Amino acid sequence: MIYLDNNATTKASSTVVAAVTHYLENCYANASANTAGYTGADVPRRTAAGQLAHLLNAEEPDCFLFTSGATESNNWIFSALNGSRLRKVCISAIEHPSVSEPAERLGRNGCELSVIPVNRDGIVCIETLAELLSPDTQLVSVMAANNETGVVQPIEEIAQLVRARCPTALFHTDATQAIGRIPIDLQGSWAEVDLMSFSAHKFHGPKGIGGIYCRPGTALLPWLVGGGQEAGLRSGTTNTPGLAGLAAAVGQIDVALYDEVRDRRDYFESQLRGVLSVQLHAANALRLPNTSCFSIAGTSGEEIADQLAARGVIVGTGSACSSGSLSPPKTLLAMGVNYTLAAGTIRVSLSRTTSIEELDRLVALLVEIVAVRGGSPQLPGGGTPPWR
Repeated sequence: MIYLDNNATTKASSTVVAAVTHYLENCYANASANTAGYTGADVPRRTAAGQLAHLLNAEEPDCFLFTSGATESNNWIFSALNGSRLRKVCISAIEHPSVSEPAERLGRNGCELSVIPVNRDGIVCIETLAELLSPDTQLVSVMAANNETGVVQPIEEIAQLVRARCPTALFHTDATQAIGRIPIDLQGSWAEVDLMSFSAHKFHGPKGIGGIYCRPGTALLPWLVGGGQEAGLRSGTTNTPGLAGLAAAVGQIDVALYDEVRDRRDYFESQLRGVLSVQLHAANALRLPNTSCFSIAGTSGEEIADQLAARGVIVGTGSACSSGSLSPPKTLLAMGVNYTLAAGTIRVSLSRTTSIEELDRLVALLVEIVAVRGGSPQLPGGGTPPWR
């Protein structure tokens, strides 16, 4: 199988698998038991928090709270940030459903919800955001990098604008796609970020574990009560194997490796444009180095993804959390992409181990599938593409 849907999830490395297995088979005691110091069951949480603090340059390991993943983290932020008193919230038009749906629920319950549009490159409109912000804005949420297009938002500029226009507001960013792929400095360029959510399975860790960075002095209400874990904010038995895997995954992150991933992504796009007439989305924006989002006019992205899967190649068409829906990616619609063209969208997201040979195979299969669907596809400048 050629797996090119790494924005949906990544393969856990052998080191991560070994770390998880050890805490399932050998060190399986409860991390909350008073004997945890003797069994070692309390080690993974401390290690995971320490590794994240080092990678992201956080103030201290205690800044991190652990959850089942970014979806829970986002729901926690929007549901337990004293939701009964939230009166004014801003989110971007391209947020993941785990942000947009809790925000819309707040709106239905009387909160003033403002949605920040994006331009044709998928970048948040800073001027419009400035108009929407006011001193009584309480929460602003803009994702760091989009799961569909890979567009990286100017988080530093956005956060500084929020701080200037509404000093008491909290600024949250869903960094699920960003961690491990681009540099993040929580005491540098991201110093005005108050809350950040993430999932381990996006950076080769296990599924079912993630968390929230919560800047010191930022108050979160308890999300789950009844056990006292996570400083009394999220009760429930600690996922020790998951935290061990998360720590192992963070320890293997080297953002510099993604320079090579970007080169392979650019090679793929060049090859693709040479044989098919495609529209590459957000080509003029800063993107995640591993992400390519493009449309083939007159096709169905879902159908092409299915045919590729039948041939052993896995790609995406949008958000994995919205699977089962045949509607085009909402990010593209927010960017003003024609509905029909958006319906023909495919997302290719590479990993650190994706090879040139795998990308060549994908290009050849796309040419084959498009030719079968509608005859010989045309080169962008006319003519018939070569077969590989």
